[in-house]
Amino acid sequence: MSNAPIPARTVDISAWIERARQDPHAYRERQATEIVLSAIGTLPGFGGHFFLKGGILMAVVYSSPRNTGDLDFTPDLPPDPAFGERLWSRLDAAFPLVTAQLGYPDMLLRVQTVKERPYAFAGPRKLSFPALEVGIAYARRGHPAARHLETGASPDTISVEISFNEPLHAVEPIRLSLDGPTVNAYAITELIAEKLRAFLQQTQRNRGRRQDIYDLAHLVERFHLDAGERQLILTTLHHKSQARNIAATASALEDPDLIRRARADWHTLEQEVGTLPDFDERLGVVQRFYRSLPW
Repeated sequence: MSNAPIPARTVDISAWIERARQDPHAYRERQATEIVLSAIGTLPGFGGHFFLKGGILMAVVYSSPRNTGDLDFTPDLPPDPAFGERLWSRLDAAFPLVTAQLGYPDMLLRVQTVKERPYAFAGPRKLSFPALEVGIAYARRGHPAARHLETGASPDTISVEISFNEPLHAVEPIRLSLDGPTVNAYAITELIAEKLRAFLQQTQRNRGRRQDIYDLAHLVERFHLDAGERQLILTTLHHKSQARNIAATASALEDPDLIRRARADWHTLEQEVGTLPDFDERLGVVQRFYRSLPW
């Protein structure tokens, strides 16, 4: 990555929050998400090293209608046994100040769990790509649910997944409002390359990734990508794929097994996006873009 400073892109996170006002649970969850994003982005020793990716980035920055409550980050810090404990204590210390600064004095947040991923396996196993899953509970001050937060048994949580050892090429700062805090995030070329890598890794991980086709089609149709950006996407994809022992070839998106896995749960996206587009039409958009990369 270049060390040259990049001007922050300003987004209106309040508009994203307001779109959920008619659903009280989703509305509170989005408010809590803003608090968590702001806390992580400004956290001493961590904020400048965490890069937002995934569904929340898609929704807040790239106007995706797909709803998700999870936060996904890649840090450029190495994992160590005390990483989770340090993050836990600093977040809990930061939440009261951040809630006050953002105008949510009635919101309470507390880290409830920090878990290592993948789970430990019996026998020796080298984990090349460790991750942490952090559960952050939230409740309104004085609400009965606040008692569950105090006992560490809150049902209302924001899930934050932190994936280490990801190659990074293009990132940018995102300002959450005109005078709001800043969080670092994947640039669009990094986001597209990451989603292509995740789609190609379906067979290796024995899972389906129906959301990647939806997200990729949204990005490549909505945003113009010039020749330089397409070259950067391809270079980034190759580096990410090599790190995971995946073959990113020009014909890789034609693999019947990858398509079958993505198609299998496509219908479940209807719960997130409402009217669901045709899978084959969206797949075609992504495949045409993929073939257009400078192979």
